[in-house]
Amino acid sequence: MAKKPLAPLGPLFTVLNWVACAGWSYVLYQLLTNQYSSYPNLTDVDEHVQNVVLGLEVICIVEVVRIVLGDLPGNLVLGLVLHAIRFTALTQILPRLQNHWTGPAVIASWAVTEVTRYPMYIFPKSEACRSVRMVVPLFTFPIGAFSEAYGAFLVLSAEDTPSLLKMAIWIVLFVNGVLGPTMAYPALLKKGLPVVGLAKKRDTKQSVKKTE
Repeated sequence: MAKKPLAPLGPLFTVLNWVACAGWSYVLYQLLTNQYSSYPNLTDVDEHVQNVVLGLEVICIVEVVRIVLGDLPGNLVLGLVLHAIRFTALTQILPRLQNHWTGPAVIASWAVTEVTRYPMYIFPKSEACRSVRMVVPLFTFPIGAFSEAYGAFLVLSAEDTPSLLKMAIWIVLFVNGVLGPTMAYPALLKKGLPVVGLAKKRDTKQSVKKTE
């Protein structure tokens, strides 16, 4: 088995995983407490958590770099596209939709996804953490993708939206509206449905023997 190139940095990555899990939990807490307060103000929540989410996305970029270097398993193309869309939403789309439901919906879908993803890294031998990680995106992905796309469409329709941003938004709409339902979500179903008993688990050992 090849040694991971960034193995000496393992303790640092463990700390980052804990920080990211705590950070996304904090974001989710802020959204929930704001939503159910007596006087909810969605604009304040968006502004308050935006910098935190941007910082957490930097940690995600570190993970993408690890995938590039072969230190972390994962889909590089999916990671690049996913976080490019997130940065576009955070810095360009959501700020233009002040006091709109798409902001909390988008960020909450990200937060729930990440809060249930990092425990799998923190406790890699836990089958329960892995199972939760595989099932949760079946629900959060459609919510997040639709909210991102709807928010992007609203910004695209605005008269004062710069042309360059409109080009980026068309890419977001294509990814979320076409590639997401036809490629990304079926892949999630293939991983998540067997966990809840709605599909047969793939016998990897048997498939390997057939190819030998």
